[in-house]
Amino acid sequence: MTLDQILRDYLETSGESMRALSLRAGLNPKAVSDILNIPGLRPRNVTLSALSAATGHDLFASQPGSSVTFADMIKVAQQNGDGTLVSRLRWLCRNAGWAPELRPVCKQDVIDFFDRNEPARFDLATGSYATYRSMLVNAAGSSQPRQRKRRIDDIAGRYKEVHEAIRSSDLSRSVVYASGAFLLFLHDQGIAPAEVTQDTLAAYYNHRVETSAKSSAACEKHVREIATLIARLSSDPGFVRFGFIAAPHPFADGRDKFRVNPDQIATLMKEFDTRVALWAQGKASRDGLSRAEFIARMDRQEAAGEISAKKAKLRAKRLEKAGRPGQPSRQDAPSRSELLRQAGFLIGKHTWSDKTLATRRGYIVSLAKAVASSVEVVPETIEELTDPEFLDVAAETLKEVNRGEYPSAYVTSVLKTARKIARDYLCRSPEDLREIDDTIALHEVNYQGIAPRNMSKLRLFNDTRIQRTIDLSAVLLRDIDASIQRKRKAGHKSDGSLPKAVEVIDPELGRDIMAALAHDILLARAPRSENVVMARLDWVVWQDGRARIVVPAAQVKMRSAGDADLTIQLGKAASKLLSTYLETVRPAILTASQKENPYMFPAQGKTNADGHYAGLLKRVTARLHEKVGVRINPHLYRHLIGWIWLRDSLDHLPKVQRLLGHKRLQTTIDHYAELDETLISNEWLAHLDSRTAA
Repeated sequence: MTLDQILRDYLETSGESMRALSLRAGLNPKAVSDILNIPGLRPRNVTLSALSAATGHDLFASQPGSSVTFADMIKVAQQNGDGTLVSRLRWLCRNAGWAPELRPVCKQDVIDFFDRNEPARFDLATGSYATYRSMLVNAAGSSQPRQRKRRIDDIAGRYKEVHEAIRSSDLSRSVVYASGAFLLFLHDQGIAPAEVTQDTLAAYYNHRVETSAKSSAACEKHVREIATLIARLSSDPGFVRFGFIAAPHPFADGRDKFRVNPDQIATLMKEFDTRVALWAQGKASRDGLSRAEFIARMDRQEAAGEISAKKAKLRAKRLEKAGRPGQPSRQDAPSRSELLRQAGFLIGKHTWSDKTLATRRGYIVSLAKAVASSVEVVPETIEELTDPEFLDVAAETLKEVNRGEYPSAYVTSVLKTARKIARDYLCRSPEDLREIDDTIALHEVNYQGIAPRNMSKLRLFNDTRIQRTIDLSAVLLRDIDASIQRKRKAGHKSDGSLPKAVEVIDPELGRDIMAALAHDILLARAPRSENVVMARLDWVVWQDGRARIVVPAAQVKMRSAGDADLTIQLGKAASKLLSTYLETVRPAILTASQKENPYMFPAQGKTNADGHYAGLLKRVTARLHEKVGVRINPHLYRHLIGWIWLRDSLDHLPKVQRLLGHKRLQTTIDHYAELDETLISNEWLAHLDSRTAA
């Protein structure tokens, strides 16, 4: 039986929907639907493996040639005397974590491996890495020798005419290049412009996946662009003569895991935005009474009770002082705070910041969509959504959707937000809260501190990669300097005069200089991301030629206005770079509208002239991935700094606590407990090696 037949028989017998099967297998909700509805789609091995486990059927048997493993390829290469291919196949399996005897060969898996990594991770030069990629992708694909592929220039007829029209139009060069492969495909398949449909684009996608060395994601992006191009060709007066008809691409929106129309949960989210959000930020009580109205009511009641003249004068003076520029926000007196709390207001540190509110709003959306997609029942109110039965269904669905290689605390975080609203906003019964607690406990992940996924990232930083991380700024600056010198020489060749270095620094180079400086700041004290990207010019203090960035305590997580400020002391090299950046580079890359921008790293682009460069740390981690070979998220920098120091000696644990700003040593221990076990294990293995006879 074919794969289509097996899946259709299974769905008919079990009564399970395509979407439910996809989710239960831990795949995209449209995975099964795509297999059954996109003509000729050949699923990835990981997809077949997941569906085989979910259905209890060996779906690999239905795929021609899918039973070949990497061990089979190695054996054939050995028989052919191709030692180089044998060596590189083993290298691939070792570094990808694949067991050659168990891993079926899939060209897309090989492509994805090379796309995910950088040469630096394997101590390979860029050229060597490209050679490995070419040989292994070719071996996993058709195994045919490389040869020149046919191009659009090799044909004649209407599609050659279409391409010439595109080339001479105002469409971008990238569109010109991309269109050639698609037009050649239409020519070879004998498909007329008016016959292009969604099925045509699906077939073209399959063709690209089979014949190109691009990842399936890159092929999908290309086909989406082609669908946009067809729409342009069908409506632009310069191309209508060819007779194209707009056709939608065959892909669903990958960002939406649930495929639930936002209109379905609009009523619920309106309640969240107009009632819950105001309560969460301390602007209204759970009953909808505004904070200003309640305070005014208290003032009237106190006035009626004839408070003393001295107390009235005291409160008036406090109000007057709180209204002056630069004064901290007014703090309510303890008795007034208690009255606010009793009236259903959140106060002080219990309120949600804008960032927290945005995150938790997303949690509510996920819960509502999870319920709507799994049981086709749409919760219309916050009270319905926080019903223990609704939350149980939502949690199961979210667990299925977010299943991955490592355990995730996402479901727990979502449920804890729902519990807070259920307890403090809705005042649900103790029985309901106990049921919600049971659901949270059921989905709790069993780790403390650093997530397992991030633990695995940190363990990739061996001594060589740690040194490359420390040297990253110097490496980036060498590349930047080389680029500047090339630009200066090009300028000298064009007009005979040698421009100054600062005159050839464009925004792209400026962003790389900012990335190098941000990396040095992160290494210096492991500050949190927001304290780097939102660092202000007036936070910089100089002493004896060295710079300090003094972050106000109120801007530091877990500190308040009365606590000590966070001081980031920079080394000599980093201080010199900061000085050069502030005096020369930053003024050169500012736009006319940014002259009064207060941030050390001003916003990039045409909008938000007074803002900060929000994408800075993504650029830093991209450069780290490129030069060191490990992809991390910006927050992991904090744990990386602690890991580097702990690798030197476990005795540094108290110093790591101080460096990272943990108030309790136990917090640091919780974060690095598993990493410590690894270090202890390594020390024991080294001891065994030293005692083992040669």
